[in-house]
Amino acid sequence: MTVYSHSRLSCYEQCPQKFKLQYIDKIETEEEQTVEAFLGIRVHETLEKLYRDLAYQKANTLEELLDFYTSEWNTNWTDDIIIVKKEYQAENYQNMGRKYLTDYYQRYQPFNQGKTIALEELIKITLDAEGKYKLQGFIDRLTETREGYYEIHDYKTNSRLPLTNYLRSDRQLALYMIGVKNQYPDVKNVRLIWHFLKFDKEIDSTRTDDELSQLKKDTIQLIDTIEKDECFEARPGFLCEWCEYQSCCPRWSHLHMIKEKPANEYLKDPGVVLVNRYAEIKSAQKRANLQWDDELEKVEEALSLFAEKEHVEVVFGSKNKVRVADSEKYSFPGKNSKEREQLETVLQKYGRLQEVSQLDTSALGKVLAEKQWESEVLEALHTYIEVERKKRFYLSKIKE
Repeated sequence: MTVYSHSRLSCYEQCPQKFKLQYIDKIETEEEQTVEAFLGIRVHETLEKLYRDLAYQKANTLEELLDFYTSEWNTNWTDDIIIVKKEYQAENYQNMGRKYLTDYYQRYQPFNQGKTIALEELIKITLDAEGKYKLQGFIDRLTETREGYYEIHDYKTNSRLPLTNYLRSDRQLALYMIGVKNQYPDVKNVRLIWHFLKFDKEIDSTRTDDELSQLKKDTIQLIDTIEKDECFEARPGFLCEWCEYQSCCPRWSHLHMIKEKPANEYLKDPGVVLVNRYAEIKSAQKRANLQWDDELEKVEEALSLFAEKEHVEVVFGSKNKVRVADSEKYSFPGKNSKEREQLETVLQKYGRLQEVSQLDTSALGKVLAEKQWESEVLEALHTYIEVERKKRFYLSKIKE
């Protein structure tokens, strides 16, 4: 079976079609890199240098690290890197990275909080006893504390701090925790540490054995779902805008076929012609429906007035008849509201709550419409109920 990774699993969860194009069809694309991703790579490289040099007893000064960061930025920067927020320049993002590194350096210097075991280490994760389900990933930094605990460090350049629930359910580092516990038998326990560099904030968590066991089951179930999938349906969303597989995706490929055409050819494209005509017909249909709805409302109002004036319930035409009936629609207080509690109290007082299945509003509406209870009870209930009265019209054929 395929050796999976967190990113591979996440890709499927995001869009099965993208997963197919990327990992099964292995379609090569000219992936466009965003400035945010570029910034993240440069910051990771610099922090890796910091700790790798420390392993060789070389302590970089802050200035040396920032020089390395700037050199890597300038060497790797290209004009193809996308800056979505047009009000900012590449220099703004570069300076953000310098700020992240400066804050980190000043916070943790002299970097003796723990012994570095590995940097950018490939970690292998086995989810089952038979070794059928396997994953792998790379840990930014793995350290051992003086107390014999292991720490998995992950550097984040996110623009927002995540919610606590997100960190508690984060799969990536929890999977790495499984791998670390298997790979290092002497480990007492493992802490998961996220460094949110923009905010100069460290957040840590851990997982119990029960939580890790459930994670294994959930991940195995997800892998089984992927392995059995034969359709790989596209899952459109806001991320489609930045997907590098748009030109291959059945949801977007036609757009890519026509968007480069000149206007005179674009408008003659058979697909464009069909969609434009379809939109015209649907728009005309909507206008016609609105016109008929308005006319129907006027005739219904006239029928209601005629039936009331002539004291009749059924009005006859040449081949059809219309029965005009009074109708009441009941609106009840919302659940968990104070008024709802008061309504339930009134029903309980008169011993009627059980009859409407602990306030089944449809059952209560039927009771009110048919006036099944004593007038005293019905009158008490009307304080909490809004009644909308309207006419209903029933059209039928006249039997010959």
